[in-house]
Amino acid sequence: MIVFSAGFVGALSLLFSAPPPVHCQLHETDRALRRWEGSCGRLFDEKATLRLTPAKSITTGRWRADAVPSAVWAGAVGDVDETVELEIYPGNTGVLRTQKGWFAVTAFVATVDRLEFDVDASRKVAPTSLDADIVRRADALLSSAAVWNRADNRQCPASATTWSIYCAMARATIDVTCGFHHRRPAMELVRVIIEARSAGRNYDHRLMDYNNDTTTTLADVHTIFSEALARMSASEQAAVGEQPGQADPDRRCAPAG
Repeated sequence: MIVFSAGFVGALSLLFSAPPPVHCQLHETDRALRRWEGSCGRLFDEKATLRLTPAKSITTGRWRADAVPSAVWAGAVGDVDETVELEIYPGNTGVLRTQKGWFAVTAFVATVDRLEFDVDASRKVAPTSLDADIVRRADALLSSAAVWNRADNRQCPASATTWSIYCAMARATIDVTCGFHHRRPAMELVRVIIEARSAGRNYDHRLMDYNNDTTTTLADVHTIFSEALARMSASEQAAVGEQPGQADPDRRCAPAG
């Protein structure tokens, strides 16, 4: 009788339980404007129409420290026109940035009459070394109680001299990647940690409400950032074939595509 280890059985179960990627297929609807439109089947459990046009660069911040995309597309998805950005790298892989998160793209094909790719909507992309730099920068911004904004409203003016957790992450994202997306992996990981720590508190907005909670201390905030960095390191999520770096806006702010 053959006996399989628990780890092997678990990995096999995960393999067969993972849903297949969603296939997106678009065709050109306006050649003059280079506008493409098509379907991604049931993306995020709803029928999704995707509209894209080629773009010069990513506007919501660089994803990786070691590479820039070879092609960039921007547009909207769904009936409510949620904005999306699609970045493609050598090897026909990339990322689809949506308002529900960032998701891995594979099997990208672009011809004169069709645009096709697969999206793994079952899980969000892992943080890169830039995400670790973002968390370090946010941690440094909130250096003392004097610069911690305890009355967050998720409005983050560029001229601000005090920051909430959300605005420190937003400012850090801009400093490190030269753009901001509120579903970037670093921000999503901080949300996950806060959600676990605030279970049962019925927050409407996790980062804002945890920040404004009178029971939250600045020490709590710093441990959230520390935990985020530890999770990245422990799971080796902070590497996507690149070398870990330090936050360097001058180096990182080259056009992303």
